[in-house]
Amino acid sequence: NCGKLSMLDKLLKKLKERGSRALIFTQMTRILDILEDFMVMRGYKYCRIDGNTNYDDREEAISKFNEPNSEKFCFILSTRAGGLGINLQTADTCILYDSDWNPQADLQAQDRCHRLGQKKPVNVFRLVSENTIEEKIVERAQQKLKLDAMVVQQGRLKDKDKVSKEEIMNAVRFGADAVFRSEESTITDDDIDVILERGRAKTEELSKKIQNADKGDLLDFRLDGGVAAQTFEGIDYSDRELRNQLRLLAADSMGKRERRPPPTNYNPIMQPKKSMVVNNQRIKLPRSLRLPRMEDHHFYNRERLLELGKMEFQTYATLREIGQLPPREYIDENKTLLPPELATEKLELLEEGFGDWTRSQYFHFVKAAAKFGREDIASIAVEMDMQEEEVEAYGKAFWKYGPTELKTDEWERVKASIEKGEKKIAKRKELSELLSKFISTFDDPRSNMVFANKGTTHFALEQDRALLCAVEKFGYGNWDTVREELRTDNSLIFQHSVQGMTTDMIAKRCDYRIRQMVKELEAREKVLKNLKPPSVVAAEASMISIKEMDAWESNAINLQLDGHEMPSMTSLSEESQEILQERLQERESLFDRLREIEVQVRGCKVLADETKEAIYRGDQYVNYSNITLKAGGPSASGGDGAADALKDSAEVEAKINSAVLRVPLCGVCDACTDESSRKLCAKRLEVRNKLFSIESKKLAEAQPKMKTKKRKLDETEGPKSPTMNGKKDQPPKKKKIIKKANGIVTTRVTSQGNKRMSIPDELFPEFCRRIGPKGTSERMKVITQFAEDHPSISVRQVTMKFSEITTRTLPGCVTPPEKKSGRAFLFFLRPRYYKYLPAEERPADWEKYAHEDELLWKEEKKAEEKEKEMREKKVKDMMVDASSKSPVNVGGGDFMNGPDVAPKKAIEAG
Repeated sequence: NCGKLSMLDKLLKKLKERGSRALIFTQMTRILDILEDFMVMRGYKYCRIDGNTNYDDREEAISKFNEPNSEKFCFILSTRAGGLGINLQTADTCILYDSDWNPQADLQAQDRCHRLGQKKPVNVFRLVSENTIEEKIVERAQQKLKLDAMVVQQGRLKDKDKVSKEEIMNAVRFGADAVFRSEESTITDDDIDVILERGRAKTEELSKKIQNADKGDLLDFRLDGGVAAQTFEGIDYSDRELRNQLRLLAADSMGKRERRPPPTNYNPIMQPKKSMVVNNQRIKLPRSLRLPRMEDHHFYNRERLLELGKMEFQTYATLREIGQLPPREYIDENKTLLPPELATEKLELLEEGFGDWTRSQYFHFVKAAAKFGREDIASIAVEMDMQEEEVEAYGKAFWKYGPTELKTDEWERVKASIEKGEKKIAKRKELSELLSKFISTFDDPRSNMVFANKGTTHFALEQDRALLCAVEKFGYGNWDTVREELRTDNSLIFQHSVQGMTTDMIAKRCDYRIRQMVKELEAREKVLKNLKPPSVVAAEASMISIKEMDAWESNAINLQLDGHEMPSMTSLSEESQEILQERLQERESLFDRLREIEVQVRGCKVLADETKEAIYRGDQYVNYSNITLKAGGPSASGGDGAADALKDSAEVEAKINSAVLRVPLCGVCDACTDESSRKLCAKRLEVRNKLFSIESKKLAEAQPKMKTKKRKLDETEGPKSPTMNGKKDQPPKKKKIIKKANGIVTTRVTSQGNKRMSIPDELFPEFCRRIGPKGTSERMKVITQFAEDHPSISVRQVTMKFSEITTRTLPGCVTPPEKKSGRAFLFFLRPRYYKYLPAEERPADWEKYAHEDELLWKEEKKAEEKEKEMREKKVKDMMVDASSKSPVNVGGGDFMNGPDVAPKKAIEAG
């Protein structure tokens, strides 16, 4: 419903089509908010400046709008904040959305386009709503300009500089036609003529009123030419009584005006609480238990510390209520009454913060970081006059906790300030390198340095040489040191222009010479490039090819490590593509071999796991004949089918490789935390095993099963035929028959075969119960019965275990059994194994005797080891003696007279 906004919408559309860029000025920031919403709705790229815009954002917006090929279409500004001190010469259209009472403000706003560097004619549009106060504003503005022309300028305008009314109307009409002439526009040519005719009539009427102003009007500055400025809709508001009545009515109807609270831009400060109401009682906490004052730049974990502080209040109140408060010395020393874990956490959190840093030190740190860069801790510490370790610790906390602890706008501001300073440092470094490169091209820079551009006349060549040499010596930006160097230079001591140079003059002259120097270096490189011999050009082309191949390979490796495909080679030269193709083919064969090795290693691991399980089961016999570590892997003994299986498994490895690498790293396993580790991430390894299992199952289902030839056996076991073993028929061996206690006759199980190497842990308690604390005199019966009940265990292993856990000495906690006739020995279970018996079968005070027996068992083991070592030492000594007596060699034998039997006898004796 807004006529101005509707007209602005049509105007901006036409300006956008013809490639123009516009500045839009208004008096009120609320209108800027509305225009900002309008820009977002239409999709126009824009910038904004008003009175609340800080300096950094202001400079950034201006630079973005003025940069070449900028995508910013509009710049919306408030007339007072954006009308002075800025250059927006890249815009060619100025739109005054509303007019200012002071015409000079509008003229200054228009001049933002009329700056040095403007390459297009500038069009100015002023939007005025008819029959509104805006007409009065424009009239008063014209009267003030008339006053300026009559009194201030004293009629100094020349006729040749004046433009006729017809020329102005034609120019305005031409600009309006260029903007509004479109088939889609609802405004026709007739409408434009009507608007222009109405504007011309209004202008003539306003001019007549200004010309009719008499001398009295100029002296009292009324300048209304008989126009009643305080008359509106027939009511004269200059009447004092009427204004008083209206003021009373307004006071009764409007009520008291509410003031908005001022914006709070300061940083929140958490003051320590001295007291708190706990259990309807106000408790005052001692000073040593209170939390310190915590500001955002201290980087405390304030939320957790407040929770611990509340717990501290509750703990103090509870101890005080029950009368168990510790002494004040204890409280001051420990500084907390919390439990040990919470107390340690509180003290650690307090140590992590920087409570002794003031606000000024924080700002000083930011300025120093912007001046020297975030990495130059030493320079920052010197600038702040503080210890380097303290500044380094604060810097780490600043960059780690700043985004969360500081306010968002403040963090963005200080971060932008530091980054801007780092850019200046980088630029300074770049200019210093260019200056060093330029000076190095001369043997004697102070005498031979010349420039393609001579520069201004008031600077001599000798001065420029001394200036650049001083800058190269002390560094770009150290202008004070450079100035002192120039002033103390003997060759320039009588040149007053040099002696009176300020640091700003030195910096400007150095920047000017460096810009000329960069252009001169570029021109030299072009000349040298044209003068290069073919061999040098070919070598440089080869170097470029090598660099682009290295860059491509580095990019390809990074993409493959992330699970993606290699980039295209279309951007490379033909020579580079051929070389890379050869390299990739060579690598592919190596990758295939590595995949085969991976498959073989996996097979060996599976076989190792099976063997490990067999050993844990106690199998006495394990078959190792199917293990092969040959280069061909399983194909060395498995034929073509095994080779195909190896090839298929390698293809599965290649297929799942990219999917595994696309899995993100977990970041917590040893492979992720240890930089030197070359193992796969635990998360990726889990996905890899899962995918390999799925693909292997699919491969097994897709391939036909291989039929293996097996040896046919007769229904009854018999001897091998003579054709199989080449021997004559032999009668089968007779199997030993034993009779069990229950009368069942069966073959005896020998120790050969797939037997356990020892009694398993789950059967050991049962074996101990069969012996019992009272012992047994039927040793072989117990052993045989246990082996028969558990056929998987050999009699030999049961016998060895029986000897290990029994003793002939009666334990002190066991009642002596009745003596039986005969010479039978009793075998008692050792007390250290009573723990495997049921509770009801254990003797009284068995723990004491079990402990004593445990100590005795350890002493026995030590004695056995000592005796074993002595035996081995004795054997070695005898072998050394025997070898020393040998007349021929260390082997103990004479090559001519036969072997010496002394070592053998010595070994047997040992």
